[in-house]
Amino acid sequence: MCVTTKEIGCVMNEITTIAAWLQASGPYGLVAVLAWGFWRVNEKKDASIRDLFDQVATLGRAQTEAVTKVEAALVALKEAIAELKPDARTSVKTRTES
Repeated sequence: MCVTTKEIGCVMNEITTIAAWLQASGPYGLVAVLAWGFWRVNEKKDASIRDLFDQVATLGRAQTEAVTKVEAALVALKEAIAELKPDARTSVKTRTES
């Protein structure tokens, strides 16, 4: 938002310069400006997508680490139960055999 007449004049000068450039360059200038605008929008979108990918990758690594720890805990629990009841396997076999 322009506050002073100097700033208004500056903005008007910029608009006039852009208009003169577009008039001089014809339709190719307009195409160039639109291409630049699309490039800027895509650049911002790509940056957002990269940030989202980084967040998803971080979550994936954390989830993999958590699943690995749970698997290790389950294996340790299984081994601890087997150590507490060493005859459990033999008693199951004798029940199924009879």
